[in-house]
Amino acid sequence: MLRYLSYDNYNADEELLKIENCEEAEIVLEPSNKKCLFILGMLFVNGVKIKILNEQDLNLEETNKSFTMMPYVWSKIGDNSFPAPDYSNVRTEMDRRVENVKRMGCKVGKIENNPTDSKIFLICPVRNATEEQRKWIENFTQEKYNNGYIIHAPHLHTRQMDLFGGYAICKQNAEAIATSEEIDIYYDQSSTGSVFDLGVAYALHKPLKVLNKEGIVFNENDFTDSIVKRWPYDSKVNVRSLLKDNMRRESSPIF
Repeated sequence: MLRYLSYDNYNADEELLKIENCEEAEIVLEPSNKKCLFILGMLFVNGVKIKILNEQDLNLEETNKSFTMMPYVWSKIGDNSFPAPDYSNVRTEMDRRVENVKRMGCKVGKIENNPTDSKIFLICPVRNATEEQRKWIENFTQEKYNNGYIIHAPHLHTRQMDLFGGYAICKQNAEAIATSEEIDIYYDQSSTGSVFDLGVAYALHKPLKVLNKEGIVFNENDFTDSIVKRWPYDSKVNVRSLLKDNMRRESSPIF
């Protein structure tokens, strides 16, 4: 079992190899920590069950979409002791929702990498996107459609109503990333959802194209900036072979 008590000094590739070979992980959840969100993305797409070690410190009465509630739902779906036979651990409205879907067979599972030719997933800000960003993204999406691409843009194609704190949204996005040939990103350095999606894409070894690179001032001390700037995968290399042969260790992003 993996344990994440803090998120300092991790090598992205080394952690990915560990994640690919584990079934469960214990984590200290830090919803505003970019490194934590990136790790969560890699764990999520690999179907790893999680246990939140600091659950007692979280506000679990809210049911809105957040990176507090989404991992909580994920942890309960993967918890074989939830619900208890007498339902004594079903305490909140979200617990009741999760208990219902578990009765219908909902489980934590690995999302397989199955790219479709000419399909692009667009990572971009959704909830806090500015009007200028929305217009740029919509024009880009239409241009790709006109050129014969299949494109999944979350604000257009991912159902944003989510009764499970964002879990359904993350699942739909991760499946769309897995079936895409390429990931394009309109990079907003303040978008937390983008960091989670980047973790998913990294775990699936997807090539990444930064659409607005010329307008970004990269901060070498910022984790996500470092990941995006030094993204190691492109469509011209056998990334799995490179990963296994340890050829990218020196340039791999360090957490």
